[in-house]
Amino acid sequence: MNTSQLLAVDLLLSVLSAGAWIGAAWTTASLREKSRRIDVALLLLGTAVAVTVGRFALLPALVAGSWWFASERITINVPLTAIPAAWAAMAGVPFLLRRRNTGSKPVTTEPGRSGRSREWAVLAMVAAAAAALASLALTFILGPFPSLWSLAVVLFMVAASVLIARLALFPRSGRVRRRPGQVAPGSGASPVSGASPFRRRPKPAAALAGLMICTALGSGVFAWLGSRSADGATIAAAVGHHGGTGVAVKDPTPVTSLIGVASADAVVRHYELTARVEQVTLPSGQTTEAWTYGSLPGPALEAQLGEVMEVVLNNRDVAAGVTLHWHGYDVPNAMDGVAGATQDAVMPGESMTYRFTAAQTGTYWYHTHQDSAEGVRKGLYGTFVVHHPTLPRADTDIVVAGHDLSGLGLLGSSDRVTSHLATTGSSVRVRLINTDSVQQRFLVQGTSFKAVAIDGTEVNQPQEVTDKIVRLGAGGRADIAFTMPDSPVTVRTDAAASAVVVISPAGSVAANQVTKAAETVPEKAKAGVFTTLPVLDLLEYGKPLAGKQDGVAEQKGVGEQEGAGTSSGPGPAISREEVMVLDRQFRFVDGVPRYAFTVNGAAYPLVPSIEVAEGDTVKVTIVNRTSEPHPMHPHGHHVQVLSRNGVPPSGSPLILDTIDVLPGEVWELLLYANNPGIWMDHCHNLDHAAEGMMMLLKYQGVSSPFVHGGHSHNRPE
Repeated sequence: MNTSQLLAVDLLLSVLSAGAWIGAAWTTASLREKSRRIDVALLLLGTAVAVTVGRFALLPALVAGSWWFASERITINVPLTAIPAAWAAMAGVPFLLRRRNTGSKPVTTEPGRSGRSREWAVLAMVAAAAAALASLALTFILGPFPSLWSLAVVLFMVAASVLIARLALFPRSGRVRRRPGQVAPGSGASPVSGASPFRRRPKPAAALAGLMICTALGSGVFAWLGSRSADGATIAAAVGHHGGTGVAVKDPTPVTSLIGVASADAVVRHYELTARVEQVTLPSGQTTEAWTYGSLPGPALEAQLGEVMEVVLNNRDVAAGVTLHWHGYDVPNAMDGVAGATQDAVMPGESMTYRFTAAQTGTYWYHTHQDSAEGVRKGLYGTFVVHHPTLPRADTDIVVAGHDLSGLGLLGSSDRVTSHLATTGSSVRVRLINTDSVQQRFLVQGTSFKAVAIDGTEVNQPQEVTDKIVRLGAGGRADIAFTMPDSPVTVRTDAAASAVVVISPAGSVAANQVTKAAETVPEKAKAGVFTTLPVLDLLEYGKPLAGKQDGVAEQKGVGEQEGAGTSSGPGPAISREEVMVLDRQFRFVDGVPRYAFTVNGAAYPLVPSIEVAEGDTVKVTIVNRTSEPHPMHPHGHHVQVLSRNGVPPSGSPLILDTIDVLPGEVWELLLYANNPGIWMDHCHNLDHAAEGMMMLLKYQGVSSPFVHGGHSHNRPE
C-alpha cells in the first residue's frame, strides 16, 4: 500500500475504534442479568481492542514510507489512545467474563468488590471512547502538532468525560435523594405511595458537562468571529523581516505602484477582451451557458520576448466580476489580477488595462481570479504564449487547452475531433495546458515525442518518450515535440472522452485530406489506457545541467530573458525556511462552517502569511496530509524542486509554477524572492482554494489598499 491508502485504512480504523469503544461502554453500563447483552459487550470490547491494535500496527509501515507526521503519531496519538485502551482491556475483560460465568446482578445490588469492578470497567471504556474521539479531533479539528493549550483542552475533555460518567452512573451512598417512604433497593420493604425509582442527575456532573459545552461553544464563537474579521479589511504591510515584530513600516509601498519598467521603444501587443455571459454551442451540438472572454477558450494571446503586452479587460455582464490573472507569468505585482489583493474586481460596465513586458518565453494561460472556482469552470480562461525572437520555431505549433465545461470535456474549443496538417518530416510542437481544477492525463499516440518544456521552462536534453502518459496537475503545462511521421498522430486526455486532436501528414492530395484522415481515428481511446500506461516522471526526465552543484539552477525572474541559467558555482545560501502543511479540518470559512481545506491548520484569510524581504532565498517544504492532490501555485514566482519524498531530481532541473502534491507527499522547493509584492499562494483546485487553501507571500514594506469583500465583493480565489 502507498501512504495515501495506509492513511485511508487508518482513518477507517479510527472511526471503527471510536464506535466500538462507545458501544462497549454503553452496553457494559446498562448490563442486566441476561447473558446475550454480556456477549455483545464482550464482542464490542474485543473489536475495539483489535481495531486499536490494528491502528498501531500500521505505524511501522507509515514510518517506512517516510510519512512526515510519524513522530506526531508516536508522541501524541499513540499515548493518547493506547493508555486508556490498555486500562479498558485490563478492567473490562475480567469483569465481563466473571459476569458471563456467574450471572451476577447489576451494580445496584453488587456490594463491595464486584460493584467496584463494574465501575472501573465502565469508566475505563468511557476513557478509551473519549480518547478515540479525541484522536479523531486531532485529525479533523486540531491538525498536526497541536499547541500545548489545545492538547490541554483535549485532555480536559477526556478527563471530564470520565468524571461525568463517574458522577452520573456511580453516585456514592448519600448522594441519591429518596422521597419520603422510598426504601433502599434490596431491603425487602415496599415503597410508599409517591416514591420515585429515578435518581436525580448529580449537580457536579451537570456543572462539568456545562463547562465542556461552554468550552466547545466558546471556541466555535471565536473561530466564527475570526473567519469574519477579514471582510472589508485591507492587507497590511509586513512590518518585520522574516516574520518578526519590528517597528511599523514607514510609507509602505502600495501594490498599485509595482508596475514594472517597459522600454520606451518596445513593440506593444494590444488586445481587448470582453467578459460576457453567453450560450455556446459545441461541435457535438450540445449547448450550455458559459462565461467567456469572447470565445471558448478566450482569444489566443501571443507575444515575442521583450514586447509589451497591453490587454484591456471589459466586463459586459458577468455579475460576479472578473479579472485577468496571468498563470505562471511573473508579471509585476500590480498586474497580477487578484481581486482583493492587487486590484478590485472589474464589475459589469467597468474595465481595466493590464500592461507588462513579456520577459519570459514559454506556454502560459490566463484566467479570472475573482470567484475563480465558478468563473474558470464556466469558461473565463484563455491561452498565452511568448516566443523567443531569435530561436527557431516548430514548423507546426499547436496550443491544446484541456477543460471540463459543465461536464463537457474540451480539447481546445471542441468536444469532438480537431484536425491539423503537418508535412511529413517537419517539426511539430504541441503545447498542452490543463485549465481544469483536477489532474489531467494526456496521451500521445502515433509517434514518440520529447517533453521539451514544463511550466514554460525548457527541459535540458529531453529524451524520446514512447507509450507514457503526460500527467499535469491543475494549471500545469507541458510542451511536447516530435517529427511528423507519415501517419496521423492523436492527442487525447482522460478529462475529455470524446475530444481528440488529430495531426495528419500533409501531401499533394486535396485540402480535405486532413478531414478524411481524421474520420478514420477512433472517437474514444481504448478502455483503461489512461490507468495502465506508466506516467512520465518529470523528476527523472532530461539531464542535469553541466557545471551545476547540488542540481541547483538559476530561476526565471521578472526582467530576465532566459529560463534556467548555465552559470556554475555553489547553490545559493538559504536565508529562511517555511513549512506548509496541507490538510482538511472543520473550520469556519467567511462565517460558514465547512469541512475546509487548510494550510497549517487555518483557512484563508486566517492562514499566517509567509513574509520575506527582497533577495531572500526561501526553502519551502509542502506536506500533503490529505487524501487528495493539491496543485499548489505561488503567484509571481517559479520554484525549483529540491526533492520529492526526500529524493532529489535526477534529471533536468525542474522549475515549476504549479506543484502537484499528491496525497502523503513531501516536496522541498527553492523560491527566490526577486519580485516584490503581495502574492497569492494557493491550491489550484479552485474549489479547494474557495474553501480555505490559500495564503499570502508578503514582501517587507509592501501594502495593499484593496479589501477582501468590500464594495466590489472581492473574492480572490
